[in-house]
Amino acid sequence: MSAKNKKVSAFGAYRGSATSKNDVQKGTKNANKNGAAKNNNNRNLAAKNGGKQKGPPKKNGSYSDGDNGSSSSSGEDEEDDSTDSSGEYDSSESGEEYTLNSHSSQSSPETPANSRESLKRRNEEAEGSKPIGAKRTSSTPVGQSTSAARTTQQPKAPSCPLKRNMVMSCPLPSKKNTVPVKVEVASPNRALLPPQSIKKEPVASIPSSIQIRLIKSVQPGGDAGAEAGAGLEPCHEVHKENSIEVGKRTLAQLIAPMTMATFLRDHWEKSPFRVKTTTSGGFSNLVSFKMIDQMLIQNHVEYTTNIDVTSYEDGVRKTLNPDGRDLPPSVWAHYQRGCSIRILNPSSYLVQLRQLCVKLQEFFHCLVGANVYLTPPESQGFAPHYDDIEAFVLQVEGKKRWRIYSPTKELPRESSGNLSQTELGDPIMDIVLKPGDLLYFPRGWIHQAITEKDSHSLHITLSAYQQQSYANLMEKLMPLVVKESVEQTLKLRKGLPLDIFQNLGVANAEWKGAHRQKLIQHIQNLAQCLMPTEGQIDRALDQLAIKFQHEALPPTIAPQELKRTVFGAQATVDKNGHCSLDYELTEATAVRLLRANIVRLTVDEDVLRCYYYTDNGLEYCKYEPNFFELEPFHGTVIETLIHAYPEYTKIKDLPPMGNDEDRLEFVEALWERGILMVEKPFKKL
Repeated sequence: MSAKNKKVSAFGAYRGSATSKNDVQKGTKNANKNGAAKNNNNRNLAAKNGGKQKGPPKKNGSYSDGDNGSSSSSGEDEEDDSTDSSGEYDSSESGEEYTLNSHSSQSSPETPANSRESLKRRNEEAEGSKPIGAKRTSSTPVGQSTSAARTTQQPKAPSCPLKRNMVMSCPLPSKKNTVPVKVEVASPNRALLPPQSIKKEPVASIPSSIQIRLIKSVQPGGDAGAEAGAGLEPCHEVHKENSIEVGKRTLAQLIAPMTMATFLRDHWEKSPFRVKTTTSGGFSNLVSFKMIDQMLIQNHVEYTTNIDVTSYEDGVRKTLNPDGRDLPPSVWAHYQRGCSIRILNPSSYLVQLRQLCVKLQEFFHCLVGANVYLTPPESQGFAPHYDDIEAFVLQVEGKKRWRIYSPTKELPRESSGNLSQTELGDPIMDIVLKPGDLLYFPRGWIHQAITEKDSHSLHITLSAYQQQSYANLMEKLMPLVVKESVEQTLKLRKGLPLDIFQNLGVANAEWKGAHRQKLIQHIQNLAQCLMPTEGQIDRALDQLAIKFQHEALPPTIAPQELKRTVFGAQATVDKNGHCSLDYELTEATAVRLLRANIVRLTVDEDVLRCYYYTDNGLEYCKYEPNFFELEPFHGTVIETLIHAYPEYTKIKDLPPMGNDEDRLEFVEALWERGILMVEKPFKKL
C-alpha cells in the first residue's frame, strides 16, 4: 500500500474521514428506552482513546438493592519488545491499563464519538451495490424491563449514510420509572432481630470457615504484578492470553481455596457460602475511605445519580439526597449523623475496581456491576430483601454482620420489595464479615446486614448474571418461531372461529361445555407447530448477546496490548503538515481479536451485522450499540478470527475476499476500530 493510501486509510477508518474508498463507517443502533433499576451502572466518560476518565456523569437508574457490583484487580508483567517504536507508550512511567472509551462529551467533530460511520465496501465498482455500512437507527421499544438489562429490536438499517448530527445517545431511565430501590439505610441504636430468633452458627452444609488467600494490591497496569491474588506466576505474554480464562482465573482467586468445580456444582445458583480470610486488607486496593474522598473531590459526582444517602427509622426508609454535586463535607456530614452512603457504579472512577469488573465480565459474558456501601457503626443499611442477581460481597474495611434466609421463591427474575422481620423466620447463616472476607449468595436468597457498636463497614457488592435465564432466551426465541411458523403453516393463518369469543375468556372459564374444550384442544395442538429449529435458537441467542455488547464495560488495555493496538499508535507531522503513522499492516501481519467476546455476529432479516463493545462508554448504555453491517465474505473473515482466538492468524491465511488488497483493507479497518491486536508491535516508519 502506498504511503498516500496508508494515510488515508488510517484516518478514514479511525478518524471517520469520508474522502476515500478506504473510509470506514460504523453502524449503530438505538437501544430500547426501557426503565430499569439494577445494574444501571453510571459510567463516567473516560479520556478519548483509553485515557483515565474525567468528566460529568450522566444521570441514570441504580441497583435496586445496592448489593450489585463487581471487583477484581489483576496485573501482568510487561513484555520487553525489541521491536517497540521509539515513540510508543512508556510503561515504566505508568503501569496503568487504559480503558477504551473513544466517546467524549467535549470531543471535536473529528473524534470517533462524532464520526460514527459503519464499515463500507472498499472497491464498489458496480453502481448500486450494497454497502457494508449501516447507520444507527432507532429501535422500537418492546416493553418495560425490571432491570438494567435492555432488550433491542433490530430493524433493517436504511442505506443512507449516517449523518453526524443523527447520532443519538441511549437515554437513561429516570428514577421514577425504575423498580423500587431498596437502599441501604442507617438505624442507630435499633435492634435488628429478637435475640431468640437468631441461630448463631450457619447450617453445617454451608462452609463458613474457608480460608482465602490475600488479594494483593496491584497497580492499574495489567502487566505490573500478579493477577488479583497471591500464588500466581507473572505472565510475560499477556497479549496471548484468553480473556475468558483470565476472568475464570480471577473468580477462582476470589473464592479460593474453594475450587471452581465445587463452586459451580454446589453453590452457583444453589446456596450461599463465606470465604474467611486470615489476613486483613485483602481488597483495600479496590476502594478505601481515602479513595472515596478523593473521588468526590476530583470528579463531578452527583447525588441520586452517583450517591444515595438514606436513613431507616421505625421501619420507614427516608432518602436524604440533596440536589446537585456531592462534595466531601456534605457526604461526611450525613455519614456522621448515622446515615449510610451508597456509591453507584464506582468503577467509573476507581480504576482497579473497573479492571476487576472487566475481567469477570468476559467469563460471565454479561455486565458485572459494582456498588460500594459505607455504613457507620451500629447501623443497618437495608430492610430484609432478595435480589435478582448473583451477589459477591467483598468486605474491605470494618465489620458487618450478615443474616441469610432461605428463599421464598427459587431463582426469581425480579427483586423483592422490603420485607418485614415477621416474614423471615430463622436465618440459616449468621456471620460477621471482616476485611478480606467474601460472601456469595444466589439471587432469591433473603439477606440483611448491620454494623456493630465498635465498627463501621465498607464493602463492595459485585453483581452478575442478571436477566441471563432461559426465560430471557425464550423471550427472544418464541417471537421468531411464531413469525416463521406462520409463514410455513396454513393452520396458523386460518381465521379464528366466529364463536370463539363467546366460548373462551375469563367470563367463560367456569363453563366446561364440549365445544369450549374442543376449541382449547385445537389451540393446544396448534402450539405443537411452534417447535424451534436449530437455526432459530442460534439467532435468538445472538439477539440476547447484543445485550452484553451494549452493556459491557470497554476493555482495559495493558501496556503489552497498548503496543499492539490502535490505542498505542503514534502519528507525527513534518514541517509541511504531512502526517506519518507508525504502523502498517501487510499480508504477513498476524492478528487476533482483542478479547474473546469483543464481537458478535448476528443475522436479522437477512442482514449480517457485527456488534462490538470497544467504543462503549463507562456510563451504563451511554451510547447506542456499536455494529458494522457486512457482506457474507466479510463475515467469514470475522468468523475465522472468532474460531482462531486466542491464537494469532496471518492476514494472508484468512478467507479470500475478491483480492488480497480488499482483505488487507478490511482487516486494517477492524484494527483501526480497536477490535484487533497484532502479534508483533509495529516499528516506527
